[in-house]
Amino acid sequence: MINGQYIFYENNKEIYRSQNTITTFGKKFFTSLISGTASSTTKDLAIGIGTTSATTADTRLEFEFYRLPVTLTSVDFSSSYTAIFKTTIPQDVIGVISEIGLFPGTRQSINNFDSKFITEFSAASDWYTSTNNSTSFTTPTPRIGENVLEFKFEPADTTNTTREYKYNIGQLDISGYSAKDTLSLAYNRASSNLTSIKVKFYSSSGNYYYGTFTPDSGTGNKITTISMSDVFSNTYGTPIASSISIIGIELTRSSAASSATAYMDGLRINDDDTFDPNLGLISRSVLGSSITKSLGRAIDIEYKINLDF
Repeated sequence: MINGQYIFYENNKEIYRSQNTITTFGKKFFTSLISGTASSTTKDLAIGIGTTSATTADTRLEFEFYRLPVTLTSVDFSSSYTAIFKTTIPQDVIGVISEIGLFPGTRQSINNFDSKFITEFSAASDWYTSTNNSTSFTTPTPRIGENVLEFKFEPADTTNTTREYKYNIGQLDISGYSAKDTLSLAYNRASSNLTSIKVKFYSSSGNYYYGTFTPDSGTGNKITTISMSDVFSNTYGTPIASSISIIGIELTRSSAASSATAYMDGLRINDDDTFDPNLGLISRSVLGSSITKSLGRAIDIEYKINLDF
């Protein structure tokens, strides 16, 4: 029987450990590794902010925000047959770690439209409306980066039910993503009056694709995912998927008299339909208590796999 666990250290002192779930792909991967047919011997560790329970059917983290290579591999025969993979999260990485996963370090296929982290909403000056820029805050607790951006309606606005913030992204090509891929938004719904969030991909003014995120019940931290088919099937004008230059985030509130605020954490595209027999999520663990990774603080990670013969 194979079982594994992730162990976190700070200043050589253990601060947390979490049992893993080995996925269906992971079982195939370890079988190939033992038989000598696995093409990848390097590994990557990925960290994320997702909290959905791990299952053997998982193919990715719920919301990954950082990935790094395993830098040291060793074995321990002292009390059991154990393989150990180690790496260190650098000091400049900031975020809340609530899930972690192990991936092969190399892939067989070449894919220019892999999973992509679009933005972490870190700079208030990047996001603007027709009247002002967004504002950054450290409350509620940012899950990615050192702050969240506050998107809200102006108190004096008692007319509009929508308000849009835009970001000049430069150049983003989404033409290679399919209807089976997904788009994920991490945010904090501060008010139940916020009924939806629309993400727009502009190729030019008046020409865009859009997908609508509907929060589940209640307020607080959310991760909402929609299909890219929802994005590609909703257009205004004649957008060009290979030439996206602006991202728009449009809030909708229940009425023009209500207040509605969202604190934005991250936006990413997930490549969910590319089949690569050598690339997949091997192991995933959702932490019972999250770890806050702050600036200037390095955290070491060990992934130990015990082989019970």
